Amino acid sequence: MVLFELRFSPSMATASSPLLHRSPPPRARILTSSFLSSTSLPRLKLSPSPSLLVVRSRSRFPTIVAAQSNWLRVIQTVWKVSKDGIEAGTNLMPDMVPRPIARIAVAFIGGAIVLFVFKSFLSTLFFALAVMGLVYFAFIAMNSDEVSKGAGSTASSEDETLEEARRIMEKYK
Repeated sequence: MVLFELRFSPSMATASSPLLHRSPPPRARILTSSFLSSTSLPRLKLSPSPSLLVVRSRSRFPTIVAAQSNWLRVIQTVWKVSKDGIEAGTNLMPDMVPRPIARIAVAFIGGAIVLFVFKSFLSTLFFALAVMGLVYFAFIAMNSDEVSKGAGSTASSEDETLEEARRIMEKYK
């Protein structure tokens, strides 16, 4: 299976159909300069997002698939942020504490705080669900007489509905 990427350059923008080009490695697409020239901005706008790739398959039309899952990006971002947080917390520890022990202590304290916040969120969520359920059952209990009237007399209500429909039909004959 060969991976291709749809890429539009300014010269290809007027073409009637897009051309398929082999995609360069992701590292090769990184800009070498930290400053953008005035001619690089239009090219940057016309380049597609790197998350869409076209896969050559046996079907008539190419299939577009994601190059990287969003969940994978989320996990990578969380991992990077947690590593940076542990490193920042480690730098706050005194120099007398060995760095590996400081990292472990900061990671343990950070994990405890994250679990506490997660537990609090779940507790609040379940409390809100319980209150909604209690209000629902109280509403049903207080209006049970109206429900039982409707359930016991279904045949008479159907007859009344049919009679009313007949009257309307006769009225417009």
